[in-house]
Amino acid sequence: MVASVVIANSVIVFSDSMYRYPIILWILNITGSVASGLGLVAVYRHGLLGPHGKSYLFLTIGLISWLSADLTLTYYYYALGIEEGKLISFADLFWISGYVFLTLHLVITLKSLKNKINLGIIIVASCATLLLIAYDIINLTPSFFLTDEDLAAFVLTITYPILDLSLIIPSATILVNLRKDYQQAIPWFLSSLSLLVNAIADDGYVHDFVNHNSHNLWFWDLFYVTDFIIMAGALFWYNRFHISNQLMKARN
Repeated sequence: MVASVVIANSVIVFSDSMYRYPIILWILNITGSVASGLGLVAVYRHGLLGPHGKSYLFLTIGLISWLSADLTLTYYYYALGIEEGKLISFADLFWISGYVFLTLHLVITLKSLKNKINLGIIIVASCATLLLIAYDIINLTPSFFLTDEDLAAFVLTITYPILDLSLIIPSATILVNLRKDYQQAIPWFLSSLSLLVNAIADDGYVHDFVNHNSHNLWFWDLFYVTDFIIMAGALFWYNRFHISNQLMKARN
């Protein structure tokens, strides 16, 4: 997994700046397809019974939604000759949809652990989330907007780090409660790390977007690529060890 991250990001970093954007699109599509494919394998092998089946179904749909956003950007680039811009597009619809399904994934998992979760952890995590959201809004909001489109684009852009925080907190809560379950803890550690990497990318992207540093935006795509690869690693572990052991027990 580490080797995949290094190789994929090295291709982007050392590519000619003239061709970097299409290279980023292709790598995002490839890594997103791998993660989505492993999710589909998990859903097929596990089925939809029980909390794990439903939660991984929503996780897979969320990954496919994010992949659809990247495919939409690829269509814009090759069919319409448009690079990723500041205005709202259909890609944003797919990204927002992805967050919805990922949230459902976490809610179902939290529900299955409701008797094990420490209420104090949730309270502290919720307060930290609200403070971080307030910090982002206060520090990133411009003193004025030139047009209504600028306002709409800013509102949508700042929504992403807020949504990331809403995913990271429950994900970390689940990880804390599963830390003693080796087979479950490993994929949850990787998926939590994946969401953290995505949150860092969104936060950095927002800062560069607001400050009009468009030349830096490609750098955050390295994190999105890493996000997909880590999530693929989490799903590979889940397929290889957790589901395989369940199937062996069922056969015995």
